[in-house]
Parts: sequence; C-alpha cells; structure tokens
Amino acid sequence: MHLMSALLISLLLVSGCKSTTTRTGPIAVGPGVTQSQSPSPEAKRYTYNSDIYLDVAIPVFNPGFPIDDDTGHVDYQELDELDIWPQLRRAEAKRFAVETKQALAKTKAFGSVSVVPNANTSADLYVLGTILHSDSEFIRLEVTVVDSSGEPIDTEDFEHQVSESFFRDAMNQDKDPYEPVFVEVADYVYELLTDMSEQQKQQLKNTTLVRYAHYYAPDAFAGYLSQQLESKRGTQFYKYELNAMPAENDPMLQRIEVLRNQDMLFVDRLQDHFAVFQHTTNGPYRKWQRETLPEAVRAREARSERNTKAVIGALGFIAALALGNNSTSTSTAVAKTAGALGSAWLLKDAYQANENLRVASAVIDEMGQGLDLTLSPQVMEFNEQEVELTGTAAEQYEQWKAHLRKMYQLESSAN
Repeated sequence: MHLMSALLISLLLVSGCKSTTTRTGPIAVGPGVTQSQSPSPEAKRYTYNSDIYLDVAIPVFNPGFPIDDDTGHVDYQELDELDIWPQLRRAEAKRFAVETKQALAKTKAFGSVSVVPNANTSADLYVLGTILHSDSEFIRLEVTVVDSSGEPIDTEDFEHQVSESFFRDAMNQDKDPYEPVFVEVADYVYELLTDMSEQQKQQLKNTTLVRYAHYYAPDAFAGYLSQQLESKRGTQFYKYELNAMPAENDPMLQRIEVLRNQDMLFVDRLQDHFAVFQHTTNGPYRKWQRETLPEAVRAREARSERNTKAVIGALGFIAALALGNNSTSTSTAVAKTAGALGSAWLLKDAYQANENLRVASAVIDEMGQGLDLTLSPQVMEFNEQEVELTGTAAEQYEQWKAHLRKMYQLESSAN
C-alpha cells in the first residue's frame, strides 16, 4: 500500500511539473523563420494636421542648484548634502536640452527646434526645463511650456527609473537609459500644441514677429503691443498682447526680417556646437552612467538602511531606558541590557551604511569631473562687416544681437 501511494504521489508531482510549461503560439522552426530575441516596440507615430508650424526654443536646462535665500547665490553646503557635482550637473543641463530637442524633432510637428543658451531669444514656444534629480538611476525633471506672449501654458514633472540591469544587455550599449523621459516630454509638448486652434497658433507667430521688431525699434512698434504684469498659479510674468499687425510691406518690418534671418543663422550655428558637445560627452557620460548606476542603487539602499537602522536603534535605546525606569527585576535588567546591545549594533550598522553611502557618492563625484561645454571664438559677417565673438555661447549670442542692433540703428540714422 505504501509503495502504491508513493508511486501515485510521484506521478502527481511529475504531471504537476509538466503543467507549468505552456506555449502561447505556434512553433516556428527551419529556414525562412525570423525570431527576435527582444522585439523593439514600434516608433510612435505623430499626425499633425496643420500648415502652421511653431518654432521652439529650448534654453539650456536649469541645473537645479539650491539657492541661498539670503545671498541669492548657490548654497554649496546644501549642494554637497544633495550629492550634486556642479560640473556634471551643468553638463547634464546642456545634454538634456539637446535630448529634448531630438525628441521634439521626431514629432515633425514643429518648425525649427533649437537649443539656445537662455530664453532671451525669439521663438513661438519655449520649453523651460529644470533638473530636480539625476543620479544615473533616477531622473526627475520639471518642464514649463511658455508661449511668445510670455504666458506659461502648463507645467509638468517627469520621472524615470533606470533598471539596474539596463547595461547588462549588449543591445543597449549605444542607447540612452534616460531616453523614455525625453519622449514623455516631447509627447507632452506635442499634446499642448495639438490643443491649440489655428487662430491661436497664428496669433503666436504674429506676436513673435512683432516682439522681435519691438526689440530693435521700440518706438516704431510700441503701438502694436501692450504689456502688463500678470500672475498664474503663483507665478508672475509679463504678458504681451498683440493689438494690431503692421502692414506686410512696411519697410521697417522688412528690414527687421533681414535681421531676424541673421539672428536665426547664429542660432543654427549654435546647434552644431551643441551637437559636437553632445557627441564629445557621450562616451564619458555613458561611462559615468554605466559605472555609477550600481553605486546609485547601492547608495539609495544604504541610505534607506541607514535611516531604518538608526530609527530602530534609537527606539531600542528608548525602550531599554523605559524598562529600566519601570522595573528592577532580574528579567527586566536582562531585557534592558539586551535591548541596549541590540540597539548599539543597529546604530553601528547604520553608521556603516552611512559610510557605504559616502563611498558611493565619492565614486559618482569622481566620475562627474571634466564634462563641460567649450565654445571657441567665431567670426560672423553681416553687410560686409565682420565681428569676432568670444566667451560662452550665451555671451557670444548677446554680442551678436548687440551687433545686429547697432547695424540697424546705423542704417536707420542713414535713412
């Protein structure tokens, strides 16, 4: 009887094991069969049914440094506490702007999409990004979209967590682990665009043109714009309202259009510089992501472990103290001693976890050195006059705009 029971149990176990294997489709083998190990999802398709294409400016992202309220400068003590390496974060501010541009360009729903040093440029829409967090495992961004009237359309936060095994897959060797978050940003801006009516989009393009003309000739174009300080969701901004449009054959407007083309030429050149920066920093930045991802995970776990053990250890001491105060029995004394010893070990472990966190942070900091954007002097020409631009991208852009404004004023006085 025992032998029969054993056989029945064995058969049931074997049949149970077999039932765990299932097939969900036909078996395909032999020549002509293509099997993909990890099929990639289809690229998202965007359908933009409009003849009006808005130009987008993406200023270099705000690196998200903590600011001292008293001085208005970077709070380096808090910067250190947040484990932010300044040079790395500044490099990310440029890289993330470029990656946002690339994601937006893939929608094919906009006119020009340009990365610029700051928001002091001409565009129909501005995508303003702030880095809230970035440590190779987590990236969190705040994105605000502002139109050319100066009004913020909307603000949204975006977050993405990189899988610890991302770089184990050889197929991901040249892929950006942060890419999904920039696709989300592009989808977000695209949806805001498609919510606009044709009239709204044309109004924005007209406002962009008149604001640009007003920058060079404020007296001549003052009547076409009105400006007032407004507030939206606690944010103050200057709202520009278009009162009227100058005639298309207005000679002053036509001269402004020539200047605007020169302005756009400089911005186009800047795209080459940002592209070179992106390409140059791809290698070291990918290395930083790949080598610090395990450290970031370990740091997060160490931080959690440190906090948990520190709290439990402190509570153990409090409990042991409470036992000592409430009783003098031998058993209570033993419990008090055991609780105190256990708490001491937990606090020691918490200290060790904190040391692991410090070591992991040091590795991340070390890898963050040496990433920055350099811009060599360049010579621009307009109306047979050359001007050499030096300094950072933002400084060169301001020099070029000042030169264009000077040329416009000289032409105006000559006429």
